[in-house]
Amino acid sequence: MTPQLSYDVLVILDYYLPGRKAGGPITTIANLTELLGDELRFLILTRRKDIDGTVYSHLPAGRIVRTGRADVIYLNDEEFTPRDLAQYARLSGAGTLYLNSFFSPLSFIFLLLRRLGQLNMNVILAPRGEFSRAAYVLKGKKKRLYRQLVDRFGLLRGVRWQVSSSYEAQELEQVLGERDDVILAPDPFVTGRDWTPQPHDRDLIYLSRISPKKNLHYALQCLEQVRSPVTLDIYGPIEDSSYWEQCQVLIKRLPSHVQVKYCGVLAYEDVRDTFGHYSAFFFPTGGENYGHVIPEALSAGTPVILSDCTPWRDLEDAGVGYVLPLEAPERFSAAVDELVGRSTEERQATAARCQSYAKAVEKQPHVRQQNITLFTQPFKRGQA
Repeated sequence: MTPQLSYDVLVILDYYLPGRKAGGPITTIANLTELLGDELRFLILTRRKDIDGTVYSHLPAGRIVRTGRADVIYLNDEEFTPRDLAQYARLSGAGTLYLNSFFSPLSFIFLLLRRLGQLNMNVILAPRGEFSRAAYVLKGKKKRLYRQLVDRFGLLRGVRWQVSSSYEAQELEQVLGERDDVILAPDPFVTGRDWTPQPHDRDLIYLSRISPKKNLHYALQCLEQVRSPVTLDIYGPIEDSSYWEQCQVLIKRLPSHVQVKYCGVLAYEDVRDTFGHYSAFFFPTGGENYGHVIPEALSAGTPVILSDCTPWRDLEDAGVGYVLPLEAPERFSAAVDELVGRSTEERQATAARCQSYAKAVEKQPHVRQQNITLFTQPFKRGQA
């Protein structure tokens, strides 16, 4: 290991670039370090593999690798011992530890090390939507027992919580009760490279991890009631194979005028171009604390058919999609019929509104300042 370094923030993340299969937290941290990398020095400690086990064999283990505006140390599984993790944390020289999951065993290790006096660091904990209703009920009994264990050992004393929206703050309060150690710091959104508009010549796209929380089965059930001939292309890693089998049963039950195809996993650099080919992004998710894929779709000019379980509540007012209650599947079916049935001129007008909306999201001036405040505001002490 190297001599002690002088970073400002040590970011703890189970998985990171170059992989993308672990979902939104990877994009959040990549965008955050891009946004604040000129003011704060970030060191990311993560696994040397993707969530599916694919090893990043081209990256050295245990050495600093520059990625964007942050430095990253990739560790093999055998290096994920409490002793090694504590040593890397101390050597980082960082005063702030940034955890990106409440339920990850990796977060538990760091919280325990801190409670035992092995680490003298301020802690920011971003649950990344883990307290949404759809996420929290999955393995709910185990999660409640874990919460009790964490509380009993006082592991959350002095921890600062980050939420990315007022919507996530409400979800957190419903589970943990009212707290005064919560800071709202929205996830940054970055459109990235220049992009050539696509023709929106296909019907529906679903692009997300295939797991119960993302509600693909609900989308398929809604398609049973659509009147128009429609196709749905599904992209995303199959995270839960038994759940995917249930979805396949629903696909076989669909009427003949509804065609569904699984298209595999998209490379991240192809996401925006792919979105641009579709008339609508069909995403009745069970809950998102942010949902990077939503503004990504809009930046490609693709309207979104969305549940009301995300912070994106104004899509209808902006003319860039639908935000609907999951208790009304017939409204999702009607939204599909309406968007798929639009003329070429209507699709072009909608695409322009979607892109303008996404650009406005990217340029929100308060996002930068609120994230700076998250890391620089003095910490309170002794709170459980």
